[in-house]
Amino acid sequence: MKTIRFLFLVVLAAGAAWAQPSITLVENAASNLAPGLPNAAVAQGAMLVLKGAKMGPTTLVVASSFPLQTTLANTSVKVTVGGQTKDCIMYYAWDFQQSTAVPWTAQVACILPSSTPVGTGTVTVTYNGQTSAPAPITVVANNIALYTLDSSGTGAAHAYFQTPPNGDPLVGATNAAKAGDSVIFWANGLGPVAGDETRAAVQADMTNVPLEVYIGGKQATVLFRGRNACCSSVDTVYVRIPGGVSGCVTPVTMKIGNLVSNTVTIPIGTSGKNCTVTQPGVSDSDLARFLAQGTISFGSIGLARTVVNTASLIPGAPATTTRSDDGNAVFAKVNVTASNALAASLDITTYGACTVTTFSGQSAPPSVLTTFTTLDAGPSIGVNGPAGAKTMAKSVTAIPGLGNFISYGAKLGAGTAGNYLDAGAYTITGPGGPDVGSFTARLTLPTALTWTNASAVATVVRANGATVTWTGGDPSGYVQISGSSASIQGNNAVAASFVCNERTSVGTFTVPPVVLLALPPSTSIQGFAIPGSMSVSGISAIGTFTATGVDYGSVSSSSSTTNSVTFQ
Repeated sequence: MKTIRFLFLVVLAAGAAWAQPSITLVENAASNLAPGLPNAAVAQGAMLVLKGAKMGPTTLVVASSFPLQTTLANTSVKVTVGGQTKDCIMYYAWDFQQSTAVPWTAQVACILPSSTPVGTGTVTVTYNGQTSAPAPITVVANNIALYTLDSSGTGAAHAYFQTPPNGDPLVGATNAAKAGDSVIFWANGLGPVAGDETRAAVQADMTNVPLEVYIGGKQATVLFRGRNACCSSVDTVYVRIPGGVSGCVTPVTMKIGNLVSNTVTIPIGTSGKNCTVTQPGVSDSDLARFLAQGTISFGSIGLARTVVNTASLIPGAPATTTRSDDGNAVFAKVNVTASNALAASLDITTYGACTVTTFSGQSAPPSVLTTFTTLDAGPSIGVNGPAGAKTMAKSVTAIPGLGNFISYGAKLGAGTAGNYLDAGAYTITGPGGPDVGSFTARLTLPTALTWTNASAVATVVRANGATVTWTGGDPSGYVQISGSSASIQGNNAVAASFVCNERTSVGTFTVPPVVLLALPPSTSIQGFAIPGSMSVSGISAIGTFTATGVDYGSVSSSSSTTNSVTFQ
């Protein structure tokens, strides 16, 4: 009898441990930026999301009326900072128990009371009487974050017209904003407010918050920033679209002090209802046709020269340089579930502007707004240029859930032999296959782009911005400036990268602080410095080709130089 009783107690103990909630991530509900990134702190009065396991009921429970409570479906959250413990105001709780590619199966959202002290502290979640181990949290006064249509924190913004020009309030690829329009962005984290946060907010302009807004690289006029009266912690920011900005992928970033928001995008046009395409080689009529179709069958051929200069991780050891000339091609049919995603798949970031993306080892997979099937264009694709003929071989890779991925590629030259893609005329030919007919594409490669001030950008103070200059390249093409930086803290790795575009003819571009401040500063591991990187690439004007089975065929070239950079 005693043995049975002992085993029963062991089973109870094991069950209690299994049912104990656990917290994997603490994030702003709008941006979903992972801890460790410089702009990941949660602002007083903002809504935060806890991701983990066993934190709530298996059926989603959402607070449906005011006043909101500090307990919802037997779930509660406490935050302790500066010796003070605050009860979060609950919004939803859900243990969805799905098998996913992310290390959490439950989410809880709650409002961090405005009275929470600023500083570092801990957060715990309690469900059915079981309390999680504490997880770290950093609280600041203000840290604006922007909502997106798919709730991922990246991509199309949750943005509306203050006065809808076409009766449709939502800004989109087929209902694009124009210069001078007043647009409303949904946000989170403007800062603390007075009053009862369990009830609907009082809408008032928080003029004391020094908010800056950048659209397409230009500072925009802020018309209003404050809580939305619909809700408790949701902020709205009214902004006037600046002149001289257009594009289907126009970046929007906001900034308070040295803390910057996640980067989102909105479609902006110059005439008509659709956004105006930035990508050279894609016309507004092409965009209108594809938006009407909802699908695209495309062929994309690229010839690329890359030079990578890598600093040694060992002090005093020489840097290394690798050089490669490559060719690649892919043919695919793309089905798009949202017009914004379709337009973004055709376009590039607006000239004079930058987008920022972030990554964490605990990040969720990106939301899927497109599905695609690769197409078979034959056994190989030929490349013929001043240095002779080469062949891009077909490669078939089985991808679970997607089927066979068909692509074409070749190492055209490497090392001292990496000079196949010198300036000159090139012809690319395909014999045709089951899905794509035969084709001939022609492209003239320009003089390779030269990054003229690379040595001056070996160390970058993020708060000061970084200016790059260049010569050469295709006058009808554009230059892409990109960079990345990573930080490793214990078992957690986070990284951020940026991509900026500018016309080749401009000759210079300054990556602004509002972009670089989103990158973590360069770090070190066991005393060894781990630098980030920056690349300057010349992209040629796009050439087009036709083939049966292809709605749009493009061919282009690039030449890029990548250097190690220390971000401070």
